[in-house]
Order: sequence, then C-alpha cells, then structure tokens
Amino acid sequence: MLTKKGMIAIYLRGDTMKFAQTAPMLAAALMLVTPAVQAEKKLRNKPLQLRLLEATDARDASNGVFDEAFKAGKLDSLAMRGQIGGDACEALIPSLRSSNADIRTAAAKGAQLCHDTKLSSVLLGQLQGKSVKEQSAFARALGFSGAEDARQVLAELVAGEATSSETKTAALYALMQNIVYAGVKANDVAGLDAEVLLGLLQNDTHQYAAAYLLARLRSLPDFMSSENLSAALGARLDKGEGLSQDDVPTTRLLVRLAREWGDTHYELLVRAAASHDRSIRHEAIGSFGRLSNIASRDFLLDQLAEATDPAVRHLAIDAIGRRSAADIDLVETLERYIDDENGWVATTALRWLGQREPEAANKVAAKWLAGKDYYQAFQALQALVGSDAGKEILQAYADANPNTVRGFEAAVALDPSIEAITKARPTPSQANVRAYAGRELVLETTRGNICMVATGDTPYATTNFFKLADVGKMDGMLWHRVIPNFVTQAGQIEDRSLANWGSIREEWGGEHRIGTVGVATAGRDTGTTQFFINTAYNMHLNDRYTVFAKVITGMDVVYDLQEGDVISKAYTEKADSAVCKQ
Repeated sequence: MLTKKGMIAIYLRGDTMKFAQTAPMLAAALMLVTPAVQAEKKLRNKPLQLRLLEATDARDASNGVFDEAFKAGKLDSLAMRGQIGGDACEALIPSLRSSNADIRTAAAKGAQLCHDTKLSSVLLGQLQGKSVKEQSAFARALGFSGAEDARQVLAELVAGEATSSETKTAALYALMQNIVYAGVKANDVAGLDAEVLLGLLQNDTHQYAAAYLLARLRSLPDFMSSENLSAALGARLDKGEGLSQDDVPTTRLLVRLAREWGDTHYELLVRAAASHDRSIRHEAIGSFGRLSNIASRDFLLDQLAEATDPAVRHLAIDAIGRRSAADIDLVETLERYIDDENGWVATTALRWLGQREPEAANKVAAKWLAGKDYYQAFQALQALVGSDAGKEILQAYADANPNTVRGFEAAVALDPSIEAITKARPTPSQANVRAYAGRELVLETTRGNICMVATGDTPYATTNFFKLADVGKMDGMLWHRVIPNFVTQAGQIEDRSLANWGSIREEWGGEHRIGTVGVATAGRDTGTTQFFINTAYNMHLNDRYTVFAKVITGMDVVYDLQEGDVISKAYTEKADSAVCKQ
C-alpha cells in the first residue's frame, strides 16, 4: 500500500518465492502509477482559477473543477460553462432557477454565451419580477437565444414606460442580437413601436442602440415614414461641423437607414457625402448603391473619376456594382476599372463584373488566379465562384494544385465548410501566457506602424497571435478585407505551413468598439491566424467573436489601410516601448 511517507509495505502469504516472481511486475506497475499520481498532485497544486480556464479552453464540460469552483463561490464558472456550449449549458438550468439572485445573474451570463434556443423557456419564466441588474442579464441572454417568442417580450421592454434605463438598454441590445442574422421584417416583431424607437434616437443613452437595431431590421419603409427619418437625419446634418463626436456614430447609422427608401432621400445622401466626418461621407457614398436615378449614378461616376481618397473610389465602384442590373451602361465602367492602378478598385470592379458579365470576368479572374500577385489571385476567387463556368475553373485549379495555398483557397471558395476543419491547438502553458503579459504587438504595414496591447481578458487568444508574430508568421500577411465603417482584416498569406497552425477556442466577453482587435472565425471555436480591427462600434459582434487586443497608437494608419496592403513585419515589444510612442 502507499503510505503517507510514500513507502511500500507488502504483506505476503504462502511461498515467499512468489514475491521474487511478482516483484518485477509490482515494480513495473508502480512505475506506471507514480507518474499518474504525480500528475494529479501537480494538477491539484494549480490555482483553482487556472484550472477553470484550462478546462474551459479544453471544452471539458465533464471536468469536476466547475462544480468545485461553484461550491467555492466562484460564480464566473457559470459563464465558463456557457463558453463551452452544448451539453454544458443544460447544467446552467438549476442555477437559472436558484433562489440566490447573484447565482441567477451569473447563470444568465452563461446562458447568453450558450446561444441556445433550448434555454429560452427557462429564461422567459425568470424574466419578470427581478431587480434591474438581473432583469437586464436575463434580457441579454434571451436575445442571444435567438428564440422567436422572445422578440415580443423584448420589444415590450423597449417600449415600456416603467422599464428602467438599464433594462431598456439591455432589451435594445438583446432584440438586435436576436434578429441580426435572421432577416426579420420590422413589422413582424410584435410590440415593436416605430415612434418609440424614433424617440430613443433623441436620447443620448439609447440613440446608438436604437439606430443599430433599426439598421438590422428589414422592410423599414413599411414600418416607419420617410418623413420621420428625413427630419431626424436632416437636423443632424444641419449642424455641420457643430455635430458632436458623440452624435457621429448614430448619424452615420441614420445615413445607412436613408438608403432603404431609395431615391426618396437622394438629396439627403448628397449632403451626407459632403460631411466633414469621414465615416459619414463613406456611409453616404456606399448607400448610393441602393438608388436607381440617373443623378445618383452620375454622382458615383464623378466620385470614381475625381476622388483622391482610395476608400471613396472603392466605395463608388462597389456602389456602381450593387445598382440595378438595368443600368447596363455600367458594365463598360466595370470593365474599364479592372485595369485601374489601384488594386482595391480593380478587384472590386472585377467582383461586380462577375455578377453582370461572368464570361468576361472569368477570363480576367483565371489570369489573376495563376498570376504573381497573390492579392489579385485571392480576390479572383470571389469573382469566379459567382458563376457555374467560374466554379469549373476553380475546381480545375484546385485539382491541379492540391498542395498549394491557392489550390486550397479555390477548394474553400467552392465549399466554405472546409475552412472550419482544423486541428485544435493545445492550451498555451502558463509560462507562455506570462511571457506575453503586458507586451505590445507591433505591426509594420504598408501605411505605417500599428501598436496594440492585450485586453487582459483573453490569455489564450493573446498568446496565439503574439506568438504568431514573434515566430515570423505574420510577416507578409495581406490586409485582404477592408470594409469602411466595419473592419480591416488581415491574415491571408501564401504560406502553406499556416494550414497546420491549428484552431483556438473563443474567449468571449469584450466589446467590439473602435480600435479593438478581434479573432476572425468560420464558426464557433474555429479561429486560427486571421484577425480584424474594428473601425466602427460593431455591437452585433459582441459575444460572437473574441476581442483580444486594442490599438494604442496608429489608428490613423488603420483608417488609411487599403485592401492589398501588407504587414511587412510583426513582433512584440515590452510595455511602453519606444516604437509605440513614436
């Protein structure tokens, strides 16, 4: 037996020769047991919080550490169950019904991260008669459940005169999260009141959330009058440079809403396109793609020919491509700008030409796919996948180039689910996590340097990307996806070895505000080496994509980045490095 001092005492009966015969087997068995015992002891010596983090990252829902932590009063263990998702979420139900308000609130946060409709009935049953803090937590969880029967309840909370400001904020956010990917018409949400939402646009606390919700609903002209929107947006544009920075984000969203009425708001959009604020200008120019009159077409052609801002020219050609197919004269424009000296403009033109004249576009795209310019090759995929003939070109290329980055990307273009098939990376060691704590990530790009620091809440995602930089795997990455007023995304690179980098797990919790850095994914727990920088407050990405860092210097560089720009070198520096103070 194993004594407290670790000595072995063996009691034998019968022939003592049997001991000599069995001793080697006993020794071998002890050699096998001892490492296991040592591993268990080592595990038990780890701090409880660390064991929780590691079990969550391993998606080990059956690990006893969750019950251990809960009994020790660590209620964040409930949110960690939500991070795991699936069967782990069922374990939250007793806590959602607990007699303890703190436990219920913590469990609601876990339910929010579950994104599980099966929890909606429990959440609905616990929503009423609670404190403001608890009711807000349950409302947010209901939103992420995606349940249709939650929409009316949330809309009524938004409209309720007795609803507290905190709960109203939570309900607006929750309702937006509920419908954001569902394609819901505004009139199909029972209890949703246009007058209430218009009123909230005048409220400093709720204006952005109200506008954000409206921007995610469909068929707005059937829900509210164009006159009301015109009045709200016109009053803001009238302020000119007097428009406060706090009001700019909501004004930009109102510009986005204006396009839903098509030509009705042409004059308003022209005024917005002349705004002193870059984000409002960009939103207006992109919105002309939803108009159909000749004046708006000519406006876009002028912007394309005369603007000096590359983002404006990209938005103009993108809007031209989005316009009605009845604008047949625009095909010639798209063909002409495929040869533009600016690659961002040229690839945008090719993508839309593929929608209108696929035969002509496929010839150019096939050439780009096999050419030297990797950015052009990557963008050619998007043009080819839009037609049957283009898909045949992609399939032939994928078959002929199975062990290349371009061949793999051609296969992904045909079947996006392939991108989600990755081997999970192991949880980083604490030594690795500590090594990157407090360090700064420096990106030397085509337009200048960008410096960022970790948020501190996502140790494993941070370690993944900071290590990626330090081993040289970010060097040469493209900024392959730049969408003004949304994100600037990097990660595409012609490096086959990155296919084996492996995936990391979500560490949700941060907000996707301007300058924060998120993990790009192809679904839950599929992040690898691609990341994006938010250039607007993208509320709908919260608790859907991990936020692991934030830009501390170089945000002006981020705004200037164009598709096709490159990260020439990436590395980490100690905190407060000289390079990040320049």
